[in-house]
Amino acid sequence: MIAGIDLGTSSVKVLITDNGKTVKKAKRTYTERSVDAWLKAVAEALSEISRGVKIDAVSLSSQVGTYIINGSDIISWQDPIGKEEVARIKKDISKEEFAAEISMPHPEVISYPMPRLLYIKEHYDAKSVCQPKDKICEMLTGKQVSDIYSWRGLANLETGAYSKKMLSYLGVDESILPPLKSPFDLAGYVTKEASEKNGLAEGTPVYLGCNDYYAGLLGMGIVESDMLFDITGTSEHIGITTDKLSLDTKMVTGPYFVSNVHYGVTASGGTSLDFGIEKFGFEGIDVEKSLSNDAPLFLPYLKGERAPIWDSNARGMFFGISDKTTKEDMAYSVLEGVAFSAYHIYESLEDNVDAKYIITAGGAGKDEKFNKIKSSLWNLPVVTLEETDTSAYGACMIASVASGIYKDIKEAAKAMCRIEKRVEAKENPLLRQRFELYKKLYESNKQNFEEFRRLAK
Repeated sequence: MIAGIDLGTSSVKVLITDNGKTVKKAKRTYTERSVDAWLKAVAEALSEISRGVKIDAVSLSSQVGTYIINGSDIISWQDPIGKEEVARIKKDISKEEFAAEISMPHPEVISYPMPRLLYIKEHYDAKSVCQPKDKICEMLTGKQVSDIYSWRGLANLETGAYSKKMLSYLGVDESILPPLKSPFDLAGYVTKEASEKNGLAEGTPVYLGCNDYYAGLLGMGIVESDMLFDITGTSEHIGITTDKLSLDTKMVTGPYFVSNVHYGVTASGGTSLDFGIEKFGFEGIDVEKSLSNDAPLFLPYLKGERAPIWDSNARGMFFGISDKTTKEDMAYSVLEGVAFSAYHIYESLEDNVDAKYIITAGGAGKDEKFNKIKSSLWNLPVVTLEETDTSAYGACMIASVASGIYKDIKEAAKAMCRIEKRVEAKENPLLRQRFELYKKLYESNKQNFEEFRRLAK
């Protein structure tokens, strides 16, 4: 029996596997954004799920890019802090230095450790800085230890240590940060005090695990090169595993459990889908009918866009509405536009991929019509999995390997990651033609977006 804990932005999920198969789940939503609220939710979820169960090992996963200063002050990954700091850092440090010191180029991501620590250095008297997972580890074991992947962007992923050169640049003393280990390393054992609060047996081993994104990829079975993944959600992550580290990319690239991972993230994928459901409803969508009715094109930039255009001024837009356009056509356009935004990232990855299928997960990952559009666009099958809480599941995989149930993550993935459904649609040349026009719409309206934003202010 293995327990995986995944502390997300709004709730914590705890999942138990028995010989690799999910047998119990629990979820708690936070009452507020605070360390106490997070730990209370973790303890409650563990107490519920551990009743009558002998759990043999635990592993952890959590949101990253969220920093806890001096044990209580929080800067969330969602907070708009770090844009100026990223610009300063990338101006001062070359991509070659980044590759040597942090094993990857530094992306345009404001929630990475370096820009946030630079901000913290200049605005706080910081005696300690950690991330949410580090606090869970401390609550369970009495020890605050972290893993190299949760601190990617500051840790050298080859040496397994923080980059001393980057710490020196930031003017940050390593002693204020948690010590680093491998995700498969033992963090410690459940203490008597923790056992009394959450029901886990005293002495239960706790393995470190990693950030929710990498744990989620593991939980999807992403353990080979040339695997193509699409994680839906508030934002959508589209990427591949590859043997090559791309220093010149505008996407995110860096070491992963196997080879490297190379991906981009949208800004408004889930937001656009929620908008479409609220305004039009998705029940009556007929893909072929809407295409034959010349459904409008939709730019899903409701909150700006990250990869691949990197424009916070961009906004949503319908193009091509006629007197024949129906509510169902508008709904279809939203689905198609979000699929186009994902394909736009894929097209910009600069890597040739010999993927046999797309593995998808997340809230919209089981929408069959959405997956049919993607299958037709990519000309590849889209595969969904039995287990949807992939970050907690990935944490279970790490503990299963660390405790010797499986010899490595490939064996764990083969045993644990089961395909639920395979969606396959014929390639439709019209979709590609519409996609090419979709890309032109942004370029044609870039200046209009900027002017609209000035008027909106």
